[in-house]
Amino acid sequence: MLYTCGYCNSSIDTQGAKAPRPEYQEPVLTGTGRNTAAVVTGGIFALCLTSAAVAFLTFQSDDVPTRGPIPRAPVPSPVVAAPPVVEKQKFQWDAQGVPLAVDLNGDGTDDLIGRIRRLGSVPGKSETRHQVAAFDGKSFDLLWQVDVEGTAADLSGTVHVVQQGGRLVMSEPGAVHLLEPGTGKALGRVALSDKPGRLCVPKDDTESVWVEVVDGQHLLLNTKTATARPAIEPPSSCAQAKWNHHACFLPVFRKSDVPCERPRNLPAVPGFRAEHVYKLEDLDVALGERNPGSRVPMVSVFRRGEKAALWTENVADMDPRNVKESTVDVLDFTEDALFMVYALKEGGEQLVRRDLRTGRVGWDVPIPNSKSGSGVSRIRQYGGRVYVPHWVWMDVFDAKTGNLIATLGVW
Repeated sequence: MLYTCGYCNSSIDTQGAKAPRPEYQEPVLTGTGRNTAAVVTGGIFALCLTSAAVAFLTFQSDDVPTRGPIPRAPVPSPVVAAPPVVEKQKFQWDAQGVPLAVDLNGDGTDDLIGRIRRLGSVPGKSETRHQVAAFDGKSFDLLWQVDVEGTAADLSGTVHVVQQGGRLVMSEPGAVHLLEPGTGKALGRVALSDKPGRLCVPKDDTESVWVEVVDGQHLLLNTKTATARPAIEPPSSCAQAKWNHHACFLPVFRKSDVPCERPRNLPAVPGFRAEHVYKLEDLDVALGERNPGSRVPMVSVFRRGEKAALWTENVADMDPRNVKESTVDVLDFTEDALFMVYALKEGGEQLVRRDLRTGRVGWDVPIPNSKSGSGVSRIRQYGGRVYVPHWVWMDVFDAKTGNLIATLGVW
């Protein structure tokens, strides 16, 4: 609040800021007017001094006791700084891959291991720490974290984690590491001749991991002895099928890592055109769109060898006018369920579950924060949960109910 003295025209702001001096112009007085002004001014000044003195004496007479010594002014207490607020460390999930789900602490619930980023700053620059971290499957609290060295470009496609022989194997540019599952403690390291590619656990093997190296000098790592030997040819279960003209697309043009084929010899379904075919046991799962008409994403499931489809439906369990025109390419299977991700015209993505043999909708739920950043590129169903990484988050859904259990990562 601003106060202005009517006598001297000075102003003071009680909020502590220096107040502007209001404009004031002294009137021009001559002759008797000047003398009169001087008298008036002197009288006002004397009146102000008298009033101040009376106020001062009155203030003292009201506050000072009639007997005893005059108390001293209280000494101000020293200013004590508030304790620092310690916030839980923030991180971003690296959406390049779904987490490894494995029970690390023996409580019967799968814990999660994946790659994260922590953003920080030092004087003059910002920095990003890349890590592999483990999270408790019940509380989703951090269990441990291990730094991964290298630039973002070097780390892309080179950081993987698998479990074998009671240990974890983690790759990074130039090396693979053995880690203790419960603590992340380093148990061994094997240098590589070049950047690593895949890590593959051979079928029916209890202690080996095949390490693909981009220069062809592949290794077979023994997790019991922490030693490796050359293994140029991969174990039969680790060999990747070569792309041919029957495959649906070159891998570089696909988001999903689930193998698919071009539609061949499928029975015709009125109003539906197949684009991708995924094979599961005796079933062919065809993803495509409505035809003729706008490209509403659809799905049709066939039992191999039969002439009619088991069922054909829109992917979404909502008004198709709200769904973005596309062909779904992000999906995963269980023995009885099909999980798919589709996009909306107004932004955002949905996760839907349909019964694999009847097409009945189990649930259709929104993916949190999916209007921001890049979309979902892969999902994984494991142990009754569906893991959905995207942009800087990783969402965990209950596979039966569609309820969101947790979200790891922040923006």
